[in-house]
Amino acid sequence: MERTDDLQVNGLRLIQNPSGFCFGSDSVELANFVTGSKRDRAVDLGAGNGIISVLLASKKGIKTTAVEIDKAAADLCLRNAALNNLQELIEVINAPMQEAALKKSASIVVCNPPYFKSGSGAMRANVSGARHELYVTCKEVVHTASRLLSTGGRFFVCYPADRMAELIAYCREFKLEPKELVLLYCGADPPHLFLLKCVKDAGVGLKVTVRKMRNYGME
Repeated sequence: MERTDDLQVNGLRLIQNPSGFCFGSDSVELANFVTGSKRDRAVDLGAGNGIISVLLASKKGIKTTAVEIDKAAADLCLRNAALNNLQELIEVINAPMQEAALKKSASIVVCNPPYFKSGSGAMRANVSGARHELYVTCKEVVHTASRLLSTGGRFFVCYPADRMAELIAYCREFKLEPKELVLLYCGADPPHLFLLKCVKDAGVGLKVTVRKMRNYGME
């Protein structure tokens, strides 16, 4: 059931299982939104098959710890690191992010969390944990990111526009100050997703932009 997709950048490829959760444009938008370099250490919370970790490591040289609760997805992440010769830059931890975060520290935390609350939205077999808050809530994601970061550390996240107020409230509660907000729209539709960069213990001041979402997905 597996397939190998050409990511069409840097010769990168990604093994995916169509019966599981395949990456979409939101993951690539988020990876491209992250600012960092070889000096940084990143943690990719809820890494799935490793698309964000692979892009951060290959395009930006960022050492990344990929944290994924699902065993099959974590194994796929390991294989994708090896497929792209990124074993030295990508570490994979198969554990709940709430637990794994206690053992690591980072200058960057990136997360593309489940978009739907438990019990809302259409449930799909084999991908419900990636789409719904069955194993981690929005508040837990933000709290985990904050615990990983020291002052000046950056948190990058992609989330649905209709949950923006909730996410920002949690970020400020846990001392992750919103600094850059990008509203993403498709066609003539209003923005439905947003990218947010927060900085730990930073002062107030938010830059807001709006742009069309690019089509990168291979779902």
